[in-house]
Amino acid sequence: MINPKKLLDIDSITLESQLEDGKIRVIIVDGIKQEAWITEAPEHGKTLVETRKGDLARVEFEIGYKLN
Repeated sequence: MINPKKLLDIDSITLESQLEDGKIRVIIVDGIKQEAWITEAPEHGKTLVETRKGDLARVEFEIGYKLN
């Protein structure tokens, strides 16, 4: 789930319901539009949330691979 997914019916969603074993997730909560988005964080890397004029514009991933 690398593409951000809009969470529907956010009034009834709990954080616990979004947990999944072995996964790190990023939840973006927009208090202006009353929306929430969820995406999976990369195993090694950075997640950048970009806004434009107060709106969610994009989520960028900088993914790295660990060398042994």
